[in-house]
Amino acid sequence: MRAAPLAELCELDRRSVRPGDPLAGELPFVGVENVARDTGFLDLGANSRVGSGKSAAFLFDERHVLYGKLAPYLNKVATPDFAGRCSTELLPLLPRAGVDRDFLAHMLRRRETVRFAVDSANGTRMPRTDMKMLMTLPIPFPPLDTQRRIAGMLNRAARIVRLRDKTNGCFRRFVPALFARMFGDPLENPMRWKAGKIGDVAISIDTGFAYAKSRLVDDGLLHLRPFNIGRNAELDMADTYRVPHGIAPASRDSLRSGDILFNNTNSRKLVGKTALVREDIEAGFSNHVTRVRLDPSVCDPAFTASCLLSLWLKGYFRERCTQWVNQAAYGSRLIVQTPILLPPLEEQRRFGALVNRAARVATIAKAGAASASALTAALAPRLLEQAS
Repeated sequence: MRAAPLAELCELDRRSVRPGDPLAGELPFVGVENVARDTGFLDLGANSRVGSGKSAAFLFDERHVLYGKLAPYLNKVATPDFAGRCSTELLPLLPRAGVDRDFLAHMLRRRETVRFAVDSANGTRMPRTDMKMLMTLPIPFPPLDTQRRIAGMLNRAARIVRLRDKTNGCFRRFVPALFARMFGDPLENPMRWKAGKIGDVAISIDTGFAYAKSRLVDDGLLHLRPFNIGRNAELDMADTYRVPHGIAPASRDSLRSGDILFNNTNSRKLVGKTALVREDIEAGFSNHVTRVRLDPSVCDPAFTASCLLSLWLKGYFRERCTQWVNQAAYGSRLIVQTPILLPPLEEQRRFGALVNRAARVATIAKAGAASASALTAALAPRLLEQAS
């Protein structure tokens, strides 16, 4: 199959709109944060910036592919179905004659392109794609009808991933909403539940241990970090470290079902993230993570984790943490004083059962999304091979 440099398949369209231009207020704004990783789906309602017009933006419409040059490993490539303006971290690419837009987007998302963009990126702290280099990358270039056939099959696989992601998104919104409906605001306590502090109901509160990244091993004990604590009281095991066995006390290399992991040190915005351990795991944890083990005769773990999640969403930890140069800390002395609600245990368990049931559905959906993502990644080279 013929291959051509990316520059022969598309061109950079840098038409821009300035902050004071009336057009800026009429067009929707798309930031890098609005583009989903890998799939490129656009969500203007989640974590979106308002696009207040304080800086210039690029113009785009239904013909363009939006390529995220910031942190190319995030693989953010979108195909909008509307006209708008975008952050200058998103580059509008205009397909040339004979190039299908969806096919071009899939070629930009494929592993080979991402790897090339990462390897040739400029900067270390905030890497950005070297677009001059990227435009030299050879891209498979079959006839237009073949491009459309390949893009159609990849689009169908991507829609499966999107449906799975939607399920996970529903779960993330469901838990805080259910907690608020059943128990109200844990700070205002409008339902007048009995209240207490974490120190009153914890059997143990243990902080993990630090370990140099340069001394990690391939086959050892899992070592969980703040990165592994998701934003919805769930563990994220997509990227884990391993350390040699036996380097920490046994009490710190074993996680039981029902343990709560609390992110004690992070940026001010993220300090206080909480995850519930749902099954026994042989794993250690970072000194930026605190494990809270609860008295099961007083607290249901799913309920308490959701209570802490509610406090985090309301900014409780952000307002009370200690600020350093570029980090914030919420240490054990503060953790023991953290307020929680203590409704009757049967009410907590009823809530916990609903959350656990929803979590099982979300876990199945997440596994399905991973399988669909793997299928999409494997499908592209196979389809290109068949087309040659």
